Amino acid sequence: MRKFSAATVVLFCAGCASGPPEWVVSPSAEGGLAATDCVRDSGKLSLDRQIALAKARAGIARQFEQRVNAMDQAYARLKEPGAATQPGAATPFAAASRPVAEQMLGGLPPARVEYVEIEDVRNLCAMVTLEAEQMRPVFDRLVQASGETPDEPTGELLYREFAGTAAP
Repeated sequence: MRKFSAATVVLFCAGCASGPPEWVVSPSAEGGLAATDCVRDSGKLSLDRQIALAKARAGIARQFEQRVNAMDQAYARLKEPGAATQPGAATPFAAASRPVAEQMLGGLPPARVEYVEIEDVRNLCAMVTLEAEQMRPVFDRLVQASGETPDEPTGELLYREFAGTAAP
C-alpha cells in the first residue's frame, strides 16, 4: 500500500476544490477597503460588468459608512467624554459622508473582473478597492465637508479610526 504525505494530499486536492477563489470570498486591500460581488452570467458582458461593479461599489460604500460611524463615535467621546452618538442621530461626519462617498467612491475602477464558477454556475465577479494611499484623501475630504476642525491629535485619532488602525 502506498502512503502519501499530507503535503502531497493537500497539493493534489487543491486542484479538486470547486469553490470560488480567495479574492471573491475574502476581498482585501491592505490598509484600505475592498469589496467583491458577482452576478450570474447573462451572456451580456457589458451589462453583467456594470451590475457587478455597482454591487461591489455599494459594498465599499457600506464599509465606508461603517468607518464613518466609528469616527463619529470616537469624535463624540473626545468632545464629550462619556457621550455616545444616538443611532440615527445626525452627526457631523455621517451628514457629510453621502456626498463624499458618491464623489470619491462612485467612480472607483475595478481592481479585478473575471468569470468565476460558483456552484457550477458561471458568474462575472468584480472587485473594487480603495487602496491605503487613497484613504487619507478621502478622509481629508470627509473632514472638510463636515465643517469640523479637529486639532491635529484628534484628527490623527479620527484618521486611525477611519483607516481601521485604531488601537482597541
